[in-house]
Amino acid sequence: MTIIKIKEMLETLLRYEDSEIIHTICNVNHTFSLSYSKELKNFQVKNVETGYIEHFPDIETTSIALYRIINTAEKEVTEQ
Repeated sequence: MTIIKIKEMLETLLRYEDSEIIHTICNVNHTFSLSYSKELKNFQVKNVETGYIEHFPDIETTSIALYRIINTAEKEVTEQ
């Protein structure tokens, strides 16, 4: 997934902040859920297996984190 597509997905979450939307991102190693909290005013990326949640304040930092998550998994697959 490109950084542009990730940013579009994040912009959609902001646009519909009054609705609960959760994206599921699966890679080879882990499953993550992505959502936006209107109350906390941040994006939340949760590792579904561990329950660990990271909070990101804006589209830019969230998109970089998601891009790394996706590309790290793809890189691990090609190296095996």
